[in-house]
Amino acid sequence: MSKILKSLILLFVFFSPEIEAKEKNPISTNEAFNVVISKPIFNFTFLCQSSSINTNHTLTFSVTPVGNLQSNNVFTLEMSDDDFSSNIVQLSATTTNGSSPSEFVMNFTLPNTTYGTGYKLRVKSSAPAATSVRSNPFDAYFMIHNQGIKLNSATGIDSEVAYCAGSSFNLFIFDSGDASSPLFYPNLTYTWKKKVGSSDVVVGTGTSLSVNSPGQYFVETNYGVCTPSSLSKSILVTVTESSANSIIISTATNTNEVCESVGELLTLNISNSSIYTIKWFLDDDLIDGATSNTYNAVSGGTYKATVDNGSCVTTSNTYTLTSDTFSATIDVNSPYQLSLGESFLVTVTTDANAPSFQWYFNDNLLSETSNVLNISQTGEFKVLVTQTTGCVSTKELILIVIEPSVDEIPNLISPNGDGFNDKFKVPFELTSSNNLNLEIYTSSGKQIFITDNYQNDWPENTEEIFQSKSFFYFKLTKENQLIKEGILTIIK
Repeated sequence: MSKILKSLILLFVFFSPEIEAKEKNPISTNEAFNVVISKPIFNFTFLCQSSSINTNHTLTFSVTPVGNLQSNNVFTLEMSDDDFSSNIVQLSATTTNGSSPSEFVMNFTLPNTTYGTGYKLRVKSSAPAATSVRSNPFDAYFMIHNQGIKLNSATGIDSEVAYCAGSSFNLFIFDSGDASSPLFYPNLTYTWKKKVGSSDVVVGTGTSLSVNSPGQYFVETNYGVCTPSSLSKSILVTVTESSANSIIISTATNTNEVCESVGELLTLNISNSSIYTIKWFLDDDLIDGATSNTYNAVSGGTYKATVDNGSCVTTSNTYTLTSDTFSATIDVNSPYQLSLGESFLVTVTTDANAPSFQWYFNDNLLSETSNVLNISQTGEFKVLVTQTTGCVSTKELILIVIEPSVDEIPNLISPNGDGFNDKFKVPFELTSSNNLNLEIYTSSGKQIFITDNYQNDWPENTEEIFQSKSFFYFKLTKENQLIKEGILTIIK
């Protein structure tokens, strides 16, 4: 063959239209079976999916000639965000017949790792083997976390927080360690926004935001075009600057009086957030257990609070309450020393509204309900005075009535039941502390009585005493210190 003929043949092959068409679309046919799969067609511009939103999506494609499909053919759908270079995912899909013999409809769902832009689809057949042209690109997100985002703590942050002047406040996504937090999914990203008028302005990305200017802030999971459909957002947090006098105590009634039986609710102008450490003080003394943004004050005095937000401590204003109460007194000083055979009246004086009175003797309720009580025995008397109208409240008054004074420790008693000198009585000061030790012995040295809490009650059995000799030996000690010892004479 001549060189000229060879050149003409090569020139013909190089400019052949059929060969040129095959080069332009090298993966759309299978030449052995002459199968062409069309480019997948769909009517969406992006895909948003979660466990409950848009769980199925649809596309169509055609096969030419359709008669070349073998009975065992299977269609598969693949997706990629790098033009099928390396990141190729086979989707879960089902195929049904379309509106013509050559058209097919494919329903598919997104894997929960779908997250980003530039995704494309392609359809592949197995018998004969063929691959379609790539689809148009689209954005797609599986909103794997689709619930509220908690900030700063397990219970979430309150809607109002404060930062200290000259410093900042850190907002961050709480990591629960489980699927309730978006941080459980490492591929997610986040956008922090601030309300500016009617707009939401992006002020940061990442899992936290340092705030040093007042405003309203929130964070949302970045699902691209799907973000407006997502529930993965935090609440709107109002951040204010905390400075001198910015923490204010107030009451709903704006009163300066407190009814002690009801109390007055003091409230700080901050939310009761777990991010704060709150302390309340009454007359500069710490109130144990008062750690909320409210405190029910039940007594008069000057109140204040401190608020620690983790970066500084701010002190509130002071709020002074006076007690809306009444006065009540008794006309006898306590302890009252009762003379032998004496009885006396004790009277309560009060300015209470419609007062009521309850009297007690040694914690036993008495029948007397007036403001006067006749007393003829020793012990503890108590009266509860109640103001029954207006500010209903109660005061307790106590009167201790003691036995007649014994100036000296006696050396002679006459336990004959005449009510006079029947007992071995020592001064009240010795018995009042409940640790007086008394030992009594017969003249022959036999111990007949011992106690470490003597209460002027010996002898208890007079017959035994009178049957014994009339002389006894006693020994009084207190806290291992000898008070007195000597002879005790018994006469009838």
